[in-house]
Amino acid sequence: MALAIAREAACRQPDDPKALRLSLRLLGHLGVDQRLLADFWTSAYVDGLYRHHVGPNYDKLVRCARDLGYDVAGEYVPCNGWAMCNHYRMTASRAALLERYGVKPGYMSHDDLPALDVFPKRRGVVIHHNRISGFRIASTPDWGFPRKMRGASGKVVTSHVTNVRKLESPFWRSTLEDARQRCLVPVTSFSEYGPGPKGGRPLFWFDVPSRPVFSFAGIWRMTPAGAVFAFLTTEPNELVKPIHPKAMPVILHDEDEERWLTAPISEALGVIAPYPSQLMSVQQSQDAAGMQSS
Repeated sequence: MALAIAREAACRQPDDPKALRLSLRLLGHLGVDQRLLADFWTSAYVDGLYRHHVGPNYDKLVRCARDLGYDVAGEYVPCNGWAMCNHYRMTASRAALLERYGVKPGYMSHDDLPALDVFPKRRGVVIHHNRISGFRIASTPDWGFPRKMRGASGKVVTSHVTNVRKLESPFWRSTLEDARQRCLVPVTSFSEYGPGPKGGRPLFWFDVPSRPVFSFAGIWRMTPAGAVFAFLTTEPNELVKPIHPKAMPVILHDEDEERWLTAPISEALGVIAPYPSQLMSVQQSQDAAGMQSS
C-alpha cells in the first residue's frame, strides 16, 4: 500500500508532499529496512521522473523523510546512483586477523567479532595504530559517520555517511589529515547491485582471489555515541564499471597499507586509485534474496 501511494504521488501529485509523508508513515509501521526504503525511493522518484517525465522535487522528497525522522544518508536514493557498497563481508577468524595485520592479541579490543555481513550503522572491524603504544590495534566501531542536518520544519536529524568521495570537503578533511584517524577495513568480499529489469536487480560479489583478506582505505573517529568509521571510494575499474559505474571502494595493495596509516596526507592520498581489475573476480549471487526491486 505504501509503495502504491508513493507511486501515485510521484506520477500525479509531484508537488504535494502529503502522499509522500503518508507513504513514509506506512513504511514506519512495517519496519523500515533497506529493501523497503529502496523500493520507496524507486517508486516515488524514479517512476515519477524517468518514466513519466515528472516527479517530486528531490530536495522536497528528502525533507519529507527527514522531517519524519527517517535516516536519509543518500545510500538508498536512486538519483545518487544507488550508492556503492553498503554491504560487505568479513569472514576471517580472529586468529587470522591478528596474524594478517600484525596485531598483538592484547590489542584486539573485542573477543567476539561482529556479524560476518556488515551493513551501515552496524559494527565492523578496523585496524589502526594505538595512540599511546603505536602498535596496531583492532577495534569494532559502527559503520557510518553521523551528520546532523536541519529539515524544513527546523528539526535536526542525523544521517550516517558510509562512503568518502569528496576528499576536499571539510566534513572529511580534518579526519583525513590526522594519520591517527586513518584505518584499514578488513574485507573478504563486497557487493554491488547491477542493472536489471523491472522487478529485480542482480546482486554481485567481488573479491581478490590471491588475498583472502584485503583492506579498504578507511577513516575513523570518536563520537558521543562511540567510535564510527567509513571508507574511501574512487573510480570503478573495468570489472566493477559494468555493474556499478559510479564508484568502487579504495582497495589497498599490501605495500600501501602502512603508508595509508602513517604517511602525511599528501603522500597518503597517492594510494587512491582503482584496484587492478585483473586481480579481482566477480560472481553473481544465486540467492533469490540477492535481488533488489528497481
